[in-house]
Amino acid sequence: MLFLMLLAQAFPGIATATNATQPGIDTSVRRQSALDLRALTVLPDDGRDLYFQAFDAAKREIRIEICVLEDPQILARLRSALARGVRVRVIADRGKYEALESERTNLEQQVTSLGGELHLSNPQFPRSFPKVILIDAKRVVYGSACLDETTFKQYRDFAHVSSQTKLIRNLERLFENDWLYSAEVGHEPPPFNPTPRISKRNLLVSPVNSAKQLVELYQKARKSLDVYTELLGNQVLESELAAAAQRGVAVRLIAPVKVNGATDEVQDLQTKSLSALAATGVAVHVSGPEESADLPYMHARAAVVDGREAYLGSISLSPSSLGSNREVGVILRQVTVVRQLKNQFESDYQTRTRKF
Repeated sequence: MLFLMLLAQAFPGIATATNATQPGIDTSVRRQSALDLRALTVLPDDGRDLYFQAFDAAKREIRIEICVLEDPQILARLRSALARGVRVRVIADRGKYEALESERTNLEQQVTSLGGELHLSNPQFPRSFPKVILIDAKRVVYGSACLDETTFKQYRDFAHVSSQTKLIRNLERLFENDWLYSAEVGHEPPPFNPTPRISKRNLLVSPVNSAKQLVELYQKARKSLDVYTELLGNQVLESELAAAAQRGVAVRLIAPVKVNGATDEVQDLQTKSLSALAATGVAVHVSGPEESADLPYMHARAAVVDGREAYLGSISLSPSSLGSNREVGVILRQVTVVRQLKNQFESDYQTRTRKF
């Protein structure tokens, strides 16, 4: 009963029969006990439920700005939303869309052929990875997860739901701005893509303010600083981790030892950064190269400072993620979320990763 009450609070109007089987939806991965929507969703453990509930709750519009939208079960839920008259708009990363035949095929079959609207991101951004889902201007789902099959099989990612009005208004402005400066498949995008004014202090948007915000967050650490990142190589942020360790803060880092799909240049940067950070006193743990649901690939981007404040979003500690990509993150002080993120980091550090 508590679970249903929490769902009703997070997504007003949602049907309470959340376990009803729908065509094309695999319900075997659901874990209701993890769905306190005031807290954190942990992938791959918690499965697709958060996204299913969000899409099912939509009455008017779903807006998605994301790296990859390919998972057939997620797309089937969007198809259901379209069938009941919900407007669906998607801004997908141009590079990933052009590279992934499965994404192109699945989006055409499940979204655009049924009236959904698709734009590809402006190539001004080497990558457009915000991972933001707006539901009826009332709720936003954000975090580090792409919506492809691999994410739900063996990637460590996080997602969170917010109903904060100011955060939602800022992310709405960002989506509508990026929609205006992106283009339909086969159409030429505008030559530029500006960023709208950001009035929410705890909202990070690359390439505009994320580096400054993360520097300020890391500099607050007095006792402990735990960081997840998929990618490394940004010397400004890595210098802050080293400086924190040198002033006596217990700094721990989790990252993959081998970056999936990386070029030789990116992988070389990853290895050099891992080595340099470990040499400065940062306690570095890595995942991989093997990966599975029990030992997931560490794709998450998050941080916890002194167990009191946290960062969660799409922004990695790579040069492009902070300096040239379109990315989004949020700084959080909600006790439940911060505690769960800290506990998950401890579990991953101790049991799912190894010392570099």
